[in-house]
Amino acid sequence: MGVISPAQERGGSFAAHAAQDLAPALSIVIVTWNSERWIERCLKSIPAACEGLAYEIVLHDNSEVNAGFAAAVNLAIEAVRGPYVFLLNPDCELAPRSLTVLVEFMRTHPAVAAAAPLLADERGNSQREFQLRRFPTLLTFAAEVLALDKVWPSNRVTASYRYRDLDLTRPQVVDQPAAAALLIRREVFDEVGRLDEQFWPAWFEDVDFCRRLAAAGKEIWVVPEAHARHYGGASLEHVPFGRFIDLWYRNMFRYARKWFTAGQAETLRWILMFGMLLRLPAAALGVAHREVGRWTALKAYAGVLKKAFKRWGDSSPSS
Repeated sequence: MGVISPAQERGGSFAAHAAQDLAPALSIVIVTWNSERWIERCLKSIPAACEGLAYEIVLHDNSEVNAGFAAAVNLAIEAVRGPYVFLLNPDCELAPRSLTVLVEFMRTHPAVAAAAPLLADERGNSQREFQLRRFPTLLTFAAEVLALDKVWPSNRVTASYRYRDLDLTRPQVVDQPAAAALLIRREVFDEVGRLDEQFWPAWFEDVDFCRRLAAAGKEIWVVPEAHARHYGGASLEHVPFGRFIDLWYRNMFRYARKWFTAGQAETLRWILMFGMLLRLPAAALGVAHREVGRWTALKAYAGVLKKAFKRWGDSSPSS
């Protein structure tokens, strides 16, 4: 069984290791950023989730300086000792034996690079449309930017993107499960590289990583027998609305420049500007994001419009 020993400082991360006489089978990596109200519940769920496994927990705290999710995970990877690495958000609560099930699945499927539990919200409702998606295309991004997924949620583009055809009564191959809860073989990071820190501070770094796994011919599975609750909000509650909107669309455009053709990326930029123009009247009327107020929503959409026009400084992501 994993036993947490006294804390140890490692390069800005807080590492709590398994009992020293046990080589951990599993390293659980948790990145926190002002996550005090979430982390205790998360940590308390781990022992039962790891029944029969020796494990270690590596916490990286971004509270003083927010290095971003990707950079924090990459630093934590340097400290892990287990052959399996489980990325876990602090706003998740693991079900009993969930990690045991995932590790057993990986052990019996040696060709699988990563596996995810099935997430539900705090009320137990499935989060499949948040968690499981196919790789984005220009069409899927356009559907979201132009709010087609909201005015016509049954459209085929959105339905396919969000895996509404996926049978979740048994394990299935998926393109990109959210990194809120994702088990990865440690060796995979050496083979395909670590998370791309240009997707700062968060969002789309997990999509990019899964895309690189697929490009290397590696598979990711979702294992419905393993469960977790994802309460959501840990990464958003300290980010002002305007800042989030800017980061989300900036990183969407960065992803497009990295994985789409130059023409597709440029088309997306114009779609982003058009989408913001559509949102401005809705914000002025108080229809769009009433929870933040008209002025805040107007400033956010106008800011993205301006930055998209300037290509967010025209910085090109490295491959």
